[in-house]
Amino acid sequence: MKTKTILATLLAISLANSAMAQDDKNLLNHLAIGVGVGSPGITVELAAPVTDYLAVRAGADIMPKLKFKTTVDIDDSKRRELNSMLQKQQQTMDYFNIPNPNVPGEVDVEGKLNNTTGHVLFDVYPFRNADWHLTVGAYFGGKKVVNAYNTDDSQLKGIADYNNALNDRTFTMPDGTTFNGNDYKMGVRLGDYFLEPDRNGHVDADIQVKQFRPYVGIGWGRAVPRHHTVGFSIDLGVQFWGKPQVYCQDHQLTEDNVEGDGGGVIKAISKVSVYPTLSFKLNCRLF
Repeated sequence: MKTKTILATLLAISLANSAMAQDDKNLLNHLAIGVGVGSPGITVELAAPVTDYLAVRAGADIMPKLKFKTTVDIDDSKRRELNSMLQKQQQTMDYFNIPNPNVPGEVDVEGKLNNTTGHVLFDVYPFRNADWHLTVGAYFGGKKVVNAYNTDDSQLKGIADYNNALNDRTFTMPDGTTFNGNDYKMGVRLGDYFLEPDRNGHVDADIQVKQFRPYVGIGWGRAVPRHHTVGFSIDLGVQFWGKPQVYCQDHQLTEDNVEGDGGGVIKAISKVSVYPTLSFKLNCRLF
């Protein structure tokens, strides 16, 4: 709601400025192309002045599909809890034919960033000759911004075998009490999320955000240079892409109250509800 209010207010300001400048004879008579780099990737856009107080631009932001490596923690707390419970009954996992594998402390994970977007933005200039501006608009793109997967399935194969032995089974202890195997599975931990490997020991997770992302920012420079053919501009703002959702094997996960230390970049992205945007552009007036 706050984002919508901000957008509505700034657009109202831009429309008011447009009305003030309706007697200007040089409206919508220029077109410029801009090329830039920054956190959205490589930007290519077209821009046109609506009035001396308002410009519109639209373009694409091409983000290279960057790969990065990190590690995530193994969460074996439930297995240790199960071992402790069995020991009190003077039993082991062998009694129930449950394998008890050696568990690595961390697992190597590779992540791929995929955040190519398009945008439509409105630059609002408070004064006729001002170069600094407020910007409102929106970015839009695919919902999957990060894909993460383990690079060596053999690291998690023993965990997968352990989980498969527990899956959807109810076990009866020697004293007659029972426990549900699903409550004692192992997996990898990505921030506040628990990821269970498939039967082959593979983990495939996606971080997903909103496809439509309102934008608010400030900047310096005109997307359509006024006094020269070529100009320079800077933009700084945020895209509101919502709270990231984590999916494992296409199944949406929910947060729990146990946080892992591993994950690096992936963990950070899974917690950030806005995408900081900083870009530098060269703008060339075509006519």
